[in-house]
Amino acid sequence: MRKGFRVTYDIVTPESAEHGDYAEIGYVLPGGWHYDIETVMANRDREPIGSYDMSLGEALSLIGCVEHDGHCYSETDGRVDYKTGAETRYTLHLPENITNASRKRVHRLLKSERRI
Repeated sequence: MRKGFRVTYDIVTPESAEHGDYAEIGYVLPGGWHYDIETVMANRDREPIGSYDMSLGEALSLIGCVEHDGHCYSETDGRVDYKTGAETRYTLHLPENITNASRKRVHRLLKSERRI
């Protein structure tokens, strides 16, 4: 069971948008290190996906303004690379074992920081 927060990312390029797909998806580690999903899956025996868990503070340092769908918080506006046209969005995933009270606290925190 996952106990920490996770941040995932997706990148959409003009080319991938034409096909209705992502150019890349994966996990982000504290410090902003990105690992695409193929790398994560290939290394899951040596580096379990649980190693991508982080504290709430670390996760919040990676994301901007978000919207909430009941399960996770996804950035509303992606970060655009104006040279390539690629747009990256980050999503904060709550731990599986989070209580309703803690879920509400996270929501209030994001709201007080004007991220929602």
